[in-house]
Amino acid sequence: MPRFFSKSEKKAGSPPGLQIETQTALGTGSDICVLSYSKDSFETYHPPDIDAALRLIRKEKTIWIQVTGIHDHFAFSRMGELFNIHTLTLEDMVDPAHPPKFEEFDNYYYVTLKQLAFDPRNHEISENQVSLAVMENLVIFVQDKPSPCIIAVEKRLEAGRGNIRTAGPGYLAYALIDAVVDQAFDVVGQIAETVESVERDMLENLNPDHLEQIHRLKREVIFFNKQLRPVRGAMLSLIKSESPFVPDAAIRFYADVLDHVNHILDAVTSLQELLSSMLDFYMSAQGNRMNEVMATLTIISTIFIPLSFLAGIYGMNFKFMPELEWQWGYFVLLGSMAVIGGAMAAYFKKKGWF
Repeated sequence: MPRFFSKSEKKAGSPPGLQIETQTALGTGSDICVLSYSKDSFETYHPPDIDAALRLIRKEKTIWIQVTGIHDHFAFSRMGELFNIHTLTLEDMVDPAHPPKFEEFDNYYYVTLKQLAFDPRNHEISENQVSLAVMENLVIFVQDKPSPCIIAVEKRLEAGRGNIRTAGPGYLAYALIDAVVDQAFDVVGQIAETVESVERDMLENLNPDHLEQIHRLKREVIFFNKQLRPVRGAMLSLIKSESPFVPDAAIRFYADVLDHVNHILDAVTSLQELLSSMLDFYMSAQGNRMNEVMATLTIISTIFIPLSFLAGIYGMNFKFMPELEWQWGYFVLLGSMAVIGGAMAAYFKKKGWF
């Protein structure tokens, strides 16, 4: 599948919203985990389906429902019925190619993000879509694959550190979004280390493999920028939102996330400029190397011009050429060629031409 343009699985002309088709509905089921907590308690449940998860909701507690796997469209359709989630939101939840965004509805707000990871061996970024629907005392967190970055949030809840247990679903949503953005911080740091490593190798021993490495890194940085840049717009919309599910106390934290996103985007811009300068350096070094080769060949050709002239004169088949009958003529000619060639080489060396 193309990484810079992902074709939608939705057929042209089909109605908007989540469409249940046999091949997707009968796919891999979704795993559901429910975390129920308050100031003094924390419980974890693994209900068999979304209906069982609904029965675990208590008004006096904050509920975090984790749904892993986006291919069971029957389950998502049922989730939409139980929690009054708009069908367009459900469609976005099950679309792994959907860009990050923020949407506000009467009974919830919705955020979708991309969790990114970098493989330094293959110089490749992988993505994992995560979505949040934040309601009253409830956060529904949907992920295509298990997200390592949310484990830290779970541990904070379990340990009861800070005010995460008492600040409500708005603060939990912030903690999850912040964890995803922090993961992007780690990715851009890994990319920067890889770029600097390639740069050091280029300065020590430039070789054709560096061109491929630069090209692959440039592609990954562009891909990273494509996945992260929409997050800035989503955070701006979230901060400006008047939704009752975005408490005023959480606005400052969301602004901090926006600040992190801006820092990462600035780092991405710097990486793009560095990679462009590395490419220019490579092309310039290759050009200089070619110029050195051409200069060497030119010097060799220049030295042989007078030698070829002498060889051409005495290679003519005229009858009356006194030097041809001379006993030492051959050796004198070779000596003259050697003196002329050596003198020219010494002169070029003195000029610093090679």
